[in-house]
Amino acid sequence: MKTLNAVVWYTGYVVSMIMAGAIFLYFWDYEDLYIQIPVVIGAFGTVVLICLKDSGKSDLGMPEVTDYPVPFTGLSKMVGYQIVKLGKAGLVMLGACIVAMEHGVVVAVIIGLITVPIGLFMLMMAVCIVPFSLISDGLFLLSAFVAKSIDMSQYESNTRRFICPECGKLSPRPTYDAAGKLIKGLSPSEKGIFHVEMEHSKVPCFGSKGKRKDVPQYCPDCGASVYTREGKPWVLTMAGAPGSGKTSFIMSASGRAIGTSCGGKATSVKFYYSRDDALLSDYRSGTCRPTPEDFASPRILRIESGRPTQRLIYMSDVSGNYFLPTGSEMDLQPQYAYNDAIVFTLDPTRPSPESTAYDAYVGFLEKYRQYNRMDASRKIAVPLAVVITRADKAGPFSGVGEDDLPGKLSENGYFKLVNSIGKDFSLARYFSCDVSKETGSTDAVMSFLCERSGFDGKGFF
Repeated sequence: MKTLNAVVWYTGYVVSMIMAGAIFLYFWDYEDLYIQIPVVIGAFGTVVLICLKDSGKSDLGMPEVTDYPVPFTGLSKMVGYQIVKLGKAGLVMLGACIVAMEHGVVVAVIIGLITVPIGLFMLMMAVCIVPFSLISDGLFLLSAFVAKSIDMSQYESNTRRFICPECGKLSPRPTYDAAGKLIKGLSPSEKGIFHVEMEHSKVPCFGSKGKRKDVPQYCPDCGASVYTREGKPWVLTMAGAPGSGKTSFIMSASGRAIGTSCGGKATSVKFYYSRDDALLSDYRSGTCRPTPEDFASPRILRIESGRPTQRLIYMSDVSGNYFLPTGSEMDLQPQYAYNDAIVFTLDPTRPSPESTAYDAYVGFLEKYRQYNRMDASRKIAVPLAVVITRADKAGPFSGVGEDDLPGKLSENGYFKLVNSIGKDFSLARYFSCDVSKETGSTDAVMSFLCERSGFDGKGFF
């Protein structure tokens, strides 16, 4: 930006000088030597004063940069500096011959022959530089507008929003560390189209396909350092009674994606948090520990592919105790306000599964509606998948197709649950999965929810 500003600044002098000379010669006889000589004196004197900017004998140099990122020196700076400097210098030149009267008329005339042409020339330049400033500003602002529009389009397609893995707060964009200065929502602006210029470096600011995603990022709410790299988030809320298979569902779906690289459709699949690697290892060895009540962070799957940004699958796994009538999770589930899909799990092999599942559903729904301030008569538009988690166990739901599951559940004591789900959700589908293994039975659930929520990650499952 410093280079662009210098080009605009001194090009303004050149253009206005040519225009001023042309105007003088156009309105007066350009073949008249008495017109040509003052014009040449005015132009030459102005050039000399501009060249003396660094010596302290002239005030026509560029203003010092004191703000970072460096802004574009547009019309506002031209009016505030360049035009005023030219006008001031011109008036000083005109006044020089008056001051010289103290030394006699002859001295005043001699000085006036030099300073008056320079003063008039500078005043004319101050006028002529206005249209150039308007044009240069217009071209830059148009370029910035086009770049910002392209950037917004790319961001909407490849990222859309930022969700902090630590505090769970939703923001349009993260905060970027631009060479030591924190900038919220780094993007093209009057301070840079493709990059912003700091004191000792340049930081990319344009497009999801560029290197901006590699700039260190922080949550604008809690200030935590994050490594989402402008990944596109998809948020899945898990709900269900204690021991109903919520964590097992996550591990089954995640383990399958990691182990097969999403069926070969991804170049890299891994957890955001290394702690979840240990949990997956335990799951694969046959142990799936219950989620502690104080656990509030999501389990995040990072999927890299040929797309400009990664896909981030946020799976919010909390203790099933929070869904019981005595539980309270109001401060722990911010994703209720922006989740893309919901999975409700039930395990028919648990003691009193019908009443336990219904109580957990009611507890979840009350909290969900309360958090979103939703009236009970309003249906929830977020797609819901009801997952029977022990398809590996023989029982009344073994071998039952997805379309027949709601009826079969109603016949086996889950009528209130099925009826309530039909009243509360605009879109719900039932699945039977074996979540004790990475068999791929969860793929149908994830694919359905991705498709119905409009997420472009369906192909990964």
